[in-house]
Amino acid sequence: MSDEVTLTGTVEMTVRAEPLEKLVRNYTKALEYMVCEILGEPDVFGRWRYIKRTKRIKWEPDIKEIHYLFYGLLKEDFGLPAKFAIACEREASMVVKSILNNRNNRDRKFTIKSYRARCDNQSYTIRVEGNKCHLRLQGLGWFEVNGFNKKWFEKYREWTYGDLILKLHKGCIKLYVTLKKVVRIHPSKNAIAVDMNFNEVVAGNEKGELRVKTPLQRIMHIKKNHIEKTQKRYNRQWRYVKGIGLAISRWWGRINGITSDFVRQVSRKIVLFAREQGCDTIVLEDLNGLRDKQSKMKKPWRERFTFFAYRKLQSWIEWQGKKMGLAVVFVDPRNTSRTCPSCKSLNTKFEDRTLICRDCGFKVDRDTAAIRNLTNKWLEMWGVRVHPERG
Repeated sequence: MSDEVTLTGTVEMTVRAEPLEKLVRNYTKALEYMVCEILGEPDVFGRWRYIKRTKRIKWEPDIKEIHYLFYGLLKEDFGLPAKFAIACEREASMVVKSILNNRNNRDRKFTIKSYRARCDNQSYTIRVEGNKCHLRLQGLGWFEVNGFNKKWFEKYREWTYGDLILKLHKGCIKLYVTLKKVVRIHPSKNAIAVDMNFNEVVAGNEKGELRVKTPLQRIMHIKKNHIEKTQKRYNRQWRYVKGIGLAISRWWGRINGITSDFVRQVSRKIVLFAREQGCDTIVLEDLNGLRDKQSKMKKPWRERFTFFAYRKLQSWIEWQGKKMGLAVVFVDPRNTSRTCPSCKSLNTKFEDRTLICRDCGFKVDRDTAAIRNLTNKWLEMWGVRVHPERG
């Protein structure tokens, strides 16, 4: 059993060049112009088609007609190079398609919040020589990249280049290079499991464990003792006073930074631990539907689930695992913390965080029981008998 997965990554660089700033501004103006023109007369630039499977009418762009009517205009009036003009046509058609085919967006006004441009991998070339990096854009020439880290080039040496996105930010041009890599993963019985709770993230199997503390208490402390106290102190003024709003936004930014650092570091630790244990599969809990259950919980529990960011952590574990050639699978987590790993009995009790089986007397930490039961569920899917007969 194997699966082919396409991994994507993004690398950020910086360029200071006036021609690129002019290009990005013209591209954004051209994109706004094209979207407004196509939205005004969608029947001219595409056709409506009935989809039997969804029983809905969808709009599909006519790329040839759009290219025939706009290509010369984009090159002459907006001064876009050939490749950027073609990229602008395709992006405008996709934007209009998403607006017309989504009923909730049809009445909304289309706006672009930042100046940016896009081109495909055939329109640019990146060359690294020593400690210098140069970017070549077709029709514009070579540009020296100022903000550049050589490590990413060595790290993604075997990856293929995707689209290039240019964004105007504080007088500089930010380059976002997308990278792609196709990997073939092979799930097997040699696996570790990951159990997540509010205090710890536990990974491992019967051979060993990895435990990492979560920053949830620190995050809740920032929210209650800084954000909520500031809002109560100034009552409604914090909504209208710029200085108070900036202070609150900085605290929210700190919470976001703590969460992002945690999920990135922990996901990498778990993947490296799996490789040290000689495992090539990571078993995660299938937590689909957990978000719907939160609405019935009390406010303190809802807040914990929100700031715990379990979905973000699982996504990073999946990405890091596949990047290093490890398979990531999901199993049903029901009763994994209540089931005895020794005899598969649900007749258990808890003392603090210790699970005690009333049938066989087996004692084990609750999180250890969870990762063992998750691993056993995965092994049972392979036809491996991991529990004795009950009764």
